[in-house]
Amino acid sequence: MPGVKSIYAISIVLSLLATGLYAGLCFGIAFNPGVASMGPSAYVSYWQAVNRDYGRFVPPLFVVGMLASSAVVVLSFRKDPVVLIAGVLAAVAMLAGIILTVTTLVPLNVLADSWVGSIPDSWSAHRDSWRRFHLIRTVVATAGFAAAAVVPVAQLK
Repeated sequence: MPGVKSIYAISIVLSLLATGLYAGLCFGIAFNPGVASMGPSAYVSYWQAVNRDYGRFVPPLFVVGMLASSAVVVLSFRKDPVVLIAGVLAAVAMLAGIILTVTTLVPLNVLADSWVGSIPDSWSAHRDSWRRFHLIRTVVATAGFAAAAVVPVAQLK
């Protein structure tokens, strides 16, 4: 049975992996220069493909990230305040990303996935809304990864 120190170390590693993967995925989509020049049909096909792939991958990533970040917070309670605050910020950023995804981005994804055979004239307004909220999610995810990275760094002595 692993001790508290081992569980803490594993939680830090999993938090870093989950928040880093999440931030990287968000960043890759947000700053993909080729996407901006796509026409309606190509963009909607791209959007639907990303929804399929990420719809399978991101929910478990959210679960691991939230559980690991929460464990880091609990196990950092009696550590240096910088470590605790960084852990809390990482967990809050993960939670904020989950909330933003579920309440705003997923409904837009479901809408885009329904465009089979015909794309509505309003597609670009939905795309622009999705990209705006995704940019916010990217900033939040990147901040969460940065905070998660502070946890082990702040403990180096």
